[in-house]
Amino acid sequence: MDVAAIEPGKDFRKAIDESVASCTVLLAMIGQEWLSTRDATGNRRLEDTHDFVRLELASALRRDIPVVPVLVRGAKMPLVEHLPDDLKDLAYRNAVELTHARWKSDVQVLVHALRPWMEDAGAAADPARREAAAEPTRTLPLGTASTLPPEAIAQISRALAVSIGPIADVVVRRMAQRTKTVPELCECVAREIPTDADRLKFLRTCRSAGLS
Repeated sequence: MDVAAIEPGKDFRKAIDESVASCTVLLAMIGQEWLSTRDATGNRRLEDTHDFVRLELASALRRDIPVVPVLVRGAKMPLVEHLPDDLKDLAYRNAVELTHARWKSDVQVLVHALRPWMEDAGAAADPARREAAAEPTRTLPLGTASTLPPEAIAQISRALAVSIGPIADVVVRRMAQRTKTVPELCECVAREIPTDADRLKFLRTCRSAGLS
């Protein structure tokens, strides 16, 4: 909340703009009523040029700061024609969805999406890290550092996708880097499945394929 962050007498528009200017990345949390929420006078808040949320988003978009829409509680991305002119670019930003059913997996996807920006910001602020960032990277791409058979990883990804969708590939490849055997990978991945029935179904699929 900004209630204590802006000093008395200071122009809150400038304060918000200055604060947003220091952002590495801005998350726009969007719920089901984000577009339709109205103020005390009955006007849509997004139409209010002095609304704090609109000011923050408009400032970030104007500065070309990465803005990640985070969809919660089943919300959908707003269409460009439903947004005021200074927010229309938001409709073209790739979104991340957070759901109750796939919370752990969804959060991992969000963290994975944010990590490059945060690491770049840390390197820019630290001379030693700037030098390290300038050196050729020795880190293998996601998935290639695992010693597990690629075909087994692919099979487990397909089995997991039945329960949590296309993000299964990211989840499995990341866990494959931290596990030593295919059965261990199956067990770790199963913990990401929210319901007991789907978890048992996944493990049966792994067993029938000779993976566990």
